Amino acid sequence: MQHPKLLMKIGDGDEFNIADKVPGLEYLGDDSTVTTTNQLSQVAGVDGAIYQYKTFNNYQVPAKFFLRFGNWQSFKLAKHEIQRIFSTKKIIRIRTDTETAIVRFVLANDPEIHPAEDLAHYSLFTVNFDNPSGYRYSLFRSDTMYNFAKSGWQMGMNIPIGEKLNYHFTDKSFKVYNASDIPVDPYYGNHDLKIICKFNGDGLTLTNKTNGSTWTYNKASDGNDSIVLNGINTTLNGKAASVNTDYGNLSLETGWNDVEATGANSVDITFSFPFIYR
Repeated sequence: MQHPKLLMKIGDGDEFNIADKVPGLEYLGDDSTVTTTNQLSQVAGVDGAIYQYKTFNNYQVPAKFFLRFGNWQSFKLAKHEIQRIFSTKKIIRIRTDTETAIVRFVLANDPEIHPAEDLAHYSLFTVNFDNPSGYRYSLFRSDTMYNFAKSGWQMGMNIPIGEKLNYHFTDKSFKVYNASDIPVDPYYGNHDLKIICKFNGDGLTLTNKTNGSTWTYNKASDGNDSIVLNGINTTLNGKAASVNTDYGNLSLETGWNDVEATGANSVDITFSFPFIYR
C-alpha cells in the first residue's frame, strides 16, 4: 500500500519528504476545517442584525503520524529528530502528494510523542500546524506558466480546460484570469499581487473594468524603468515611488478581468500572483 507523503520546505531551504528524515516515520494524512466570521451590527430598537462583512480566519491543520521503532534508544533518537524539525521558528511550506500543486504556509506546534502503550514499538501522534493566513495557495505564481504546464496544475484549481492563460501583456486592452476561489484584493485582503510595468509615455493608468479598481503612475518613463505595483505600494527600479502615484491599487475578481492601460504610448505589463484557495 502506498503511504501519503508530506513535503516540507522550511524557510529558504530545500523541500523534503518528512518520512525521509526520520527512520520509521510515516505520514498518515491531515484534516482541517476552514473557519469564517460574519460581522453583524445590531441597531437599538431594530429586530435582527445587519450584515457588515465576512472574514476568513486562521485555523489549524492537524497532521497525523505513525512512528515505528525497534527499541527505546531508537525511539528517543527519532523523537529528538522530529522535535528538532518541528521546533523551527521559520514559516514552513507544506504540500501533500494528494494535492501536489497546492501549498499552505504554516507554523508548527511541538507534538507530544509517546509510545502507544507500555512496551509498544510504535507511536501515534499529531502535529498541529497553525495556518495564519487561513488560505491555501498555488505552488507556482501566475506568470510561471511553464511550471503550470509541467507540474503545477491539478484538479480543483479552477483553471479552464483548453484556455491558454497568459499573464504578460503588450496590448493596451487585455484579460487577466484569476483562478482563485476568492477575489485577489491587496488592500482589504492583504493578498499578494505584483504588477510589473514598463511603459513609454507621460504616465500610465491601469483600470480593471470588471470591478472599477484603478492605479495611476503620474511620471513619464522611456520604457526602460521597472515600475512595480506590489500590493498597495509602488517602486521605481527597486526604490519607493508611491509618491508618483494616485495611491490607488488594482484588485482581481474571480474568473476573467478586463483590464485597460491608458496614458502611455506602449506598455509591457506582467501580472504575478499565486492563486488563492479555501
